[in-house]
Amino acid sequence: MTTIRSLVSALAIGAVLTLAVGCGESTPPATDGGDAPAADAPKKPLLKKKEILDWCPEHGVPESACTRCNDTLVEEFKAKGDWCGEHKLPTSQCLQCDPSLEATLKAKKPAGAGDK
Repeated sequence: MTTIRSLVSALAIGAVLTLAVGCGESTPPATDGGDAPAADAPKKPLLKKKEILDWCPEHGVPESACTRCNDTLVEEFKAKGDWCGEHKLPTSQCLQCDPSLEATLKAKKPAGAGDK
C-alpha cells in the first residue's frame, strides 16, 4: 500500500514539474535571414479599404438619415418629433419649411460625396 502511495506521489510531482517547465518562455526559432517578415511587422491587407460615405447624393442628406431612400426611418423621426407632415420629410431636412438648413446639410456632406 505504501508503494502505491509513493508511486502516485512521484507521478503527481513529475506531472507538476513537466507542466512548470512546459509553461516557460520559449525562444523563437532562429531564421537564416531569408525573406520571412519579422513576427511583429505589420501585415498589409489583402484588399484596399474602400471608404463608405454616409451621404445620399440624390437627396442631399446623410444616407443613414434619408427617409426617401429608407422609409423604415420615418417612424423614428416621427417619434422624436422631427417630422414635417406637409412635406413628408424630417423637419431637420425640410428645406421648404426652413431654407437655412441647406447650409447645415452642405456642411455635413463628406468630401468626395459627389455634386448631385
